[in-house]
Amino acid sequence: MVQLAIQPINFYLGTLKRQNGVATATLQITLSCGCPTCAGGRFDPERFNVVARLFKKDTCKGEFRCVYSGQASQFVCHFPDVEPGRYHLEIEGSDPDSGAAGRLCMAVEVI
Repeated sequence: MVQLAIQPINFYLGTLKRQNGVATATLQITLSCGCPTCAGGRFDPERFNVVARLFKKDTCKGEFRCVYSGQASQFVCHFPDVEPGRYHLEIEGSDPDSGAAGRLCMAVEVI
């Protein structure tokens, strides 16, 4: 089975920056072999289900949908009304047509 690789783009050092009270994460989802996901292709990101969850001290602060940005393999997730501090971020992605799935878990700091 093909797996999805989820990689941080703008938060690879573990920092999510807030602007006007909203933190934004940009991430890349590719096939585990390194091939990109692109609109209209075999692994079309438009049909992917991508969800991010933010946890603070084992309490889920919210579940947020990540959406395809229109650029190959790139997704964006907005976290509104998130206070500054340290969090645990979990991102899960799946392609219902192929069964491909992937997960990213990491510590982040919202500033």
